[in-house]
Amino acid sequence: MITIKKSLNNSMLLVDHDQREMILFGKGIGFGAKPGTHIDLAQVEKVFLPLSDLKSRHFLSLTDTIPAAYFDVSHEILTLARSLCGEKLNSVLLFTLAEHLHFAVERSRNGQLILNKLSWEVKRYYPQEYRVGMQARDNVNERFYVELPEEEAVNIAFHLINASSQDDNSSAHQQVELVNRIAEIVRYKLSKAIDTESVNYRRFITHLRYFAERVLSGSVVVSETEDFYQELMRHRPDAMTVAWVIRDYVQEKYQLTLPKDELTWLSIHISRLMDGHT
Repeated sequence: MITIKKSLNNSMLLVDHDQREMILFGKGIGFGAKPGTHIDLAQVEKVFLPLSDLKSRHFLSLTDTIPAAYFDVSHEILTLARSLCGEKLNSVLLFTLAEHLHFAVERSRNGQLILNKLSWEVKRYYPQEYRVGMQARDNVNERFYVELPEEEAVNIAFHLINASSQDDNSSAHQQVELVNRIAEIVRYKLSKAIDTESVNYRRFITHLRYFAERVLSGSVVVSETEDFYQELMRHRPDAMTVAWVIRDYVQEKYQLTLPKDELTWLSIHISRLMDGHT
């Protein structure tokens, strides 16, 4: 049984479900809602995590200080991102993005601009997230009568990158920097022009994105690939040599030892870049 505890705004309700507080989202769901009554689940578009910790309580407090319109536009961005990026995005994005957009609009109205030093890297390695960011920025400009700069598209993309991570403490800045650094290592070591529009390169960057997330969370892949590793050592020592450079960099930078499984998959992608085959 889901019982209404409080209408947070026209689109959000604080409810009790089996003695646990939760937030429900739905257009118009909070209008005229009365505490103590039950909610029609047909009106619910999204159910958010139980409010059981301090972080969740912070998100709840945002509904008291941030106008409902920011949650509405954030929900639209979240829906768009899921359709275009194909990622499983953390629902907390609704709150973190609403908070960010609220401050971004206020900064714009006050003539303040915060630059993002990783704009180029985001555009290159996270094009889908950047595309969503651009559309989101345009939507915000139209909705709130401001002129957010292109930089805000990158900032929104960072929120999407964070929300796609399985690690609650992940940093999009660190992830983008790591992807860029490894891509630079590979380009330098191959000493050849790489077709950045090729299927192999896109697959390589996709692998690096998840690899960077694993490195930063310390949850690298460990499985049974010893035979495959030895085969690559014999037949593709050139690719394995580049993978070892990456291994040494990760060891020095993050004090993390990469297992053979991670080196195997890096070598496979690097060998494909070397060959130029799809």
